[in-house]
Amino acid sequence: MKALNVNTLLRGFAWARLGLAVVLLSLGPVMPSVLVVSGEHPVVLALALLIAAISSGVLLLFGPGVQPRPVAWLFGLLDIVLITAIVAATGGGRSIFSFLYVLSVTGACVLLSRTGGLAMAGVASVLYTGVVLARTVFPTNVFFDATEETTALELLSMFLNAGTFLTVAIVAGSLAEQFRATSQELETQRKDLADLQAFKDLVFQSVGTGLIALDRNHRITAFNGAAEEITGRPAGETIGRPWAATFGDAVPLLEIEATIEGNPRASTRHEALLRRPDGTTVPVRLTFSALRSGEGARLGLIGACDDLSAIRAMEARMRQADRLATLGRMAANIAHEIRNPLASLTGAIEVLTSSAAASDAQERLSQIVLRESERLNQIITNFLEYARPAPLALEMVDVADVLEGVLFLLEHRAASGGLKIVRAFSAPLVWRVDPQRFRQVLWNLCLNAVEAMPEGGELRVGATAVPGHKLEVSVADSGHGIAPDDLAHIFEPFFSTKPGGTGLGLSLVHRFVQEHGGDVDVRSTPGLGTMFTVTLPNRHA
Repeated sequence: MKALNVNTLLRGFAWARLGLAVVLLSLGPVMPSVLVVSGEHPVVLALALLIAAISSGVLLLFGPGVQPRPVAWLFGLLDIVLITAIVAATGGGRSIFSFLYVLSVTGACVLLSRTGGLAMAGVASVLYTGVVLARTVFPTNVFFDATEETTALELLSMFLNAGTFLTVAIVAGSLAEQFRATSQELETQRKDLADLQAFKDLVFQSVGTGLIALDRNHRITAFNGAAEEITGRPAGETIGRPWAATFGDAVPLLEIEATIEGNPRASTRHEALLRRPDGTTVPVRLTFSALRSGEGARLGLIGACDDLSAIRAMEARMRQADRLATLGRMAANIAHEIRNPLASLTGAIEVLTSSAAASDAQERLSQIVLRESERLNQIITNFLEYARPAPLALEMVDVADVLEGVLFLLEHRAASGGLKIVRAFSAPLVWRVDPQRFRQVLWNLCLNAVEAMPEGGELRVGATAVPGHKLEVSVADSGHGIAPDDLAHIFEPFFSTKPGGTGLGLSLVHRFVQEHGGDVDVRSTPGLGTMFTVTLPNRHA
């Protein structure tokens, strides 16, 4: 055992010796007929108990020192000697204090291991036997005469007690060895557990992802340092509080638990805006998995929280860089688009300024000037609308009602009756959008689909709320499709495959959808048709 453990045991042993000595000293005057056999020496009893009490006090006052095992041997032998003196002073073989040998041997087994206990038992047996023989056999000068009845009982008691001492030493020593081995194993396991706990705490606190543990009642039970930094709340303030008190209702925990119950290995991801105590908001991504015990029982949920601020800032910079690059391409395209109407305007004005032009020619030239001026105005208006976006004006809008209005206009605008419109949506379908820009997105997509089917065809328009709190709007046509080489450029400003097209319709669609935090997906098969899918997130107020 470690020295520290022996020191602790020695101090406990000293307290036990001191208490026993004080009890026996206090009981001596009360029951003299029991404690001291008449004619014996009560002074020896009192002196032995006093020595035991003083030595215990010295041990408690100064401690066992740096080498406790020699001190334990010394006190063990001292106890055997003092007990022998007490037994000799209180009747020898008839003394009721012979049980003190058993206590001393047991203490030696605990302090000195089984070998020490056996050694103390041997010393106790020798001294006890010597006391009994000195009082019974050797004082009789007639070795050949039979001993008296009391002497025979004392001899029998001597052998029984000596055997008891050795038996106690063997049994107590074995138990002490098992106790020592068990204690050492427990100490090793305690160290391993402490190391494992320290390693777990180090990993838990060192990861850059915020980790949050929830119990079955959605109360926070663990909160690491990264989670503190992301949320702006200390762990002491957060642990024990409900999830909604920190993260609000942006994440549907009941739906997440239902998903994980259906597939225990599943993990769900959600993005939300987290409001910090200082009033700022931070975009976060939350990934939830099942939290289980070592036996596999569900304990709750473990959530991983990632701060998306840096990613969102990088995305904004990339969008800005992409917009600057797009504007550069737009400048070249605008120069090309403006050159043609300017050439027409220049020629018409030159003719108008000459006096040779007839009145009919002047009328036609004036119409050309007006038409080309309107064309220039439209080009510049579309360019300004793309280059200088206004902030969104979000409000709750019935998507189905907006779609009906757009399709109604298309039905009356279609040049031929070969257009078939399929409505794959149902009212009401309320969503938070900018109504003007959302209507412009639907109009541009539907108008492109109709123009892709000059001889008629099927226009299928659908809208539905999909899992993950998102709105999905699809516009599909059965027209000629888009060439694979053109798919990568259809959202670029002034890129158009239609004669006379400005090339800004789909660019505005893409820009408006991105401003809503959504995405546009396009799938096209030449000769079979094209489908545009607009996905918009649920933007809370």
